[in-house]
Amino acid sequence: MEEISADTRYSLSLTTPVTRDADAVFPGENWFLYWKTSSSLWKTKLEEFSKGDKILVPVNWSFHSDTGDNYDFAETKPETDLKKLFDIACELGKEITFLMPLTPVPFLANGGIPHLLARSIALNKEGMAYGIIDNEENINKLYSFYDPRVFQAYSKFCTKFGQYISKSGISSDVYGYVCGCLENDEYISYLDDYSKVFEQAFSRFLKARAQKDSTEFQGISSIEEEYIVKKEFSDTITSLYLESLSAGVGANWEGVLKFSFLGGSLEDLLNRMSANDLNSKYSKDISKSISRGVIPSSILLPHRKKKGVLGRQLSEMVESTFLNQKLSEDDVYETESVQFKTLNVFNLVRIDESSKIWNDLGLTDSLSTDFYSCFSYLDKKLFEWKEGRNVLEQYFFVQGGELIESDFKTILKIFMNGGKIILDNSGLEEGLVRRLESFFLENNLEVEKVNFLTEVTYAQLGEGKLIVFNGEKLLTRGINDRVNFWKKLISTFEIQHMSIETSENVEVFWRTRGSSINELNYEEVRRLSIYNPTSYKKKVKFKFAKNFALLKIIDEFNCELSTLPHEIQGELLPDGSFSIDFGVFS
Repeated sequence: MEEISADTRYSLSLTTPVTRDADAVFPGENWFLYWKTSSSLWKTKLEEFSKGDKILVPVNWSFHSDTGDNYDFAETKPETDLKKLFDIACELGKEITFLMPLTPVPFLANGGIPHLLARSIALNKEGMAYGIIDNEENINKLYSFYDPRVFQAYSKFCTKFGQYISKSGISSDVYGYVCGCLENDEYISYLDDYSKVFEQAFSRFLKARAQKDSTEFQGISSIEEEYIVKKEFSDTITSLYLESLSAGVGANWEGVLKFSFLGGSLEDLLNRMSANDLNSKYSKDISKSISRGVIPSSILLPHRKKKGVLGRQLSEMVESTFLNQKLSEDDVYETESVQFKTLNVFNLVRIDESSKIWNDLGLTDSLSTDFYSCFSYLDKKLFEWKEGRNVLEQYFFVQGGELIESDFKTILKIFMNGGKIILDNSGLEEGLVRRLESFFLENNLEVEKVNFLTEVTYAQLGEGKLIVFNGEKLLTRGINDRVNFWKKLISTFEIQHMSIETSENVEVFWRTRGSSINELNYEEVRRLSIYNPTSYKKKVKFKFAKNFALLKIIDEFNCELSTLPHEIQGELLPDGSFSIDFGVFS
C-alpha cells in the first residue's frame, strides 16, 4: 500500500464539471492560485480581486520542482515568476502574503509533494488513505511528511525559495501554514499519520532518545504514554519543518497560520461522494474553527455551495473579520482600530487540542447557550502575559494540574491587571497551592468561600477577580448540575451581553470594534449577525439588554423582522441572514 503510483488525482464522476476560471484561481477567502492561470493574465485577474487588499498566495512546491532537486523560478515556466506577481500586486496597491506548507496540502495532487517524492501514502486514524475532494471534484491523496526524503527536499526548497525572494527584492510576508479539518468537533492536522513510514520514523526517534539519555530502551508501557511520546515526536518533526522554513526565508518570516478546510474530513468525503453534504454542517464548522483559533477555508468547496448564506458567512466572518485579525495579530497599530474583530470574552486554556476537560465540566455547554461565538480555546503555549495587554473584560479558565511556575506568574499578572481567572485547583502542585495562599495573605485580600456543588474560593483586587474551584468534585455531579454551576457563576460577573433565542442550526456571530468619531457616546460598537443555512424557516427573538442602543439593521436577506420597544423578533427563511449594530455604553 505504501508504493502506490504518484498519480493520485482521480475524477469523482464520469462527467467532468465545468469550472469557471475565476473559481479555480480565486477559490475563496482571498486565496490566489497563480499556477491555475497564465502569467500574462495575472494583472487582469488581480484587478478583479475586490475582496480586500491582502492576498494569500500559497506556494506550490511541486509546481516549482517536479523532482524535488531542481527548482524553477521563471527559468522555464513563466507562471513560476513570483517576482512578477509581487510587482503586479504592488502596482495595483495590493499586498501579497505567501504561504508555505508545514503539512500535506489537501487541494493539491499528492498533497503538494513533487511526484518523484510521493512514495508513502499518509493514513488517517482509521488506517485509510486520506481522500480529499477539491473544488473541481477531483480526489487528492496525501503523502507522508515523515518520509526523510520529503524533509530533505523540503529543506532544500525552503533555502532556494528564501534565496530567490531575497535576491529578487520581494518584501512580502511569508507564513508557514498548517492544513487540517474538524473531526468530531476537534481540529485534526493532516500531518497526523498512522502509516508504516510514520511508525518507522517513530521507532528511530525512540532509539535516538534512548541513546541520548544513555539508557536502554524499555518500550512504552501504556496507551497514555504512547500518546504522549508520539505527540512529542510529532511536535519534533513539526519543529524541524518550521525551522527549515523560517531559516530559509529569513527576514520575510512572520509565523504560523492554521487552516481548517471545510469539506476536508473523512465524514465530509463520504457525504460529498453521496451528494449528502449539508451547508448547515459547513456553517457550524466555521464557528467551531474560529473558536479554536483556526482560520476556516472553503477552498475545497465548489462555487455553487457558496452562493447563498454560506458565502455571506465566509465573507463576513472569515474574510473581513477573522482572517484580517489573524494576519494583523502582532500589529501594534491595530489595537485602536475601528475594524470589526471577533467578540471573545472567555478563553478556555487547554494543554492540547484533544483535551475535552471543559466540555466534561459542562462549561462549553453553558457558554454555547448564552455566549455562543464569544468564547475560544487558548493553547497553553500561548497563555502568557504581554505588557500593554488589555485584559479587563477577559475571562481565563485554567486547569491547575497543567500549571508550571511561569503559568502561575501569568495568572497573577492577569489578575493584578484587572483580568478574571477561574482556576480549577484539581491536581495543582502543592508548592503552587502554598504560593497562592501566601499571595492572598501578602496582599491582604479578602477571600470568600462558598459550597455550591463544589468548593469555590473568591478573591478580588480592583477590577481583577480570582475564582478557585475544585473540578474533581464538580465532575461527580450530573451534567445538568455542572451546566447550572457555570450559569450561576457566570451570572455573578455581570457581563454586558445580549442573549439570543433561536431555533436549532441557526448560527449566531458577534463582532466588536472601537467607536468612531461619530459614535463617541459609546465605548464600543457590537455587530450581531444571524444566519440560517438550513432549508427550513427558523425563528429568532432577543430582548434589548441594558446599556445596548440599537444603531441600525443591515444586510437583510430572506428574513422578516419586527422591531418592538424592547425586543426584536422575526423569522429567517431558508438561506436567510441579517446583521444589527448596537452601541454599548457603561
